[in-house]
Amino acid sequence: MTTALLDAIRAGNVQDVCRLLDDGLSCECRDVEGCSALFHAVHGRQWGVVDSLLARGASIDLADYRGWTPIFWAAFNGHADIVSFLIGRGANPDSRTVEGEWPLFWAVYKGHTSVVRYLLIGGARRDLLDTDGHDVLWLARTLKRWDVVALLEGQRQ
Repeated sequence: MTTALLDAIRAGNVQDVCRLLDDGLSCECRDVEGCSALFHAVHGRQWGVVDSLLARGASIDLADYRGWTPIFWAAFNGHADIVSFLIGRGANPDSRTVEGEWPLFWAVYKGHTSVVRYLLIGGARRDLLDTDGHDVLWLARTLKRWDVVALLEGQRQ
């Protein structure tokens, strides 16, 4: 990824992003850690850039080298608004990292109740298992996250 593209993304400059893509840069280009242009736009909450990249064919689920997709990053960090935004644009709520982790697991683990809610609304599967054979309901109960348990059991608050 070029510095010019990254600067344009960070500034939210849709015109410059589009010009650079028209000049031959791929909308799927990545930085040294494998983070895509879309990942950087999501991270910076540059919604106009996100929509422009998606319109030009960028994959909303393109993972970095660890397997983190934009929705995984947002769920891990408790950004419910970003999770909702990405689900609304077709992000896979069940994307898995190279270690087999997934967004709902980390949202439950970290107690991000709003993120859990948006992931469930977006179709996240409750029955996925970790490497020890545990599901997210087991995790929520073990951590005594009763608000999350209620969501996972289908009770809306």
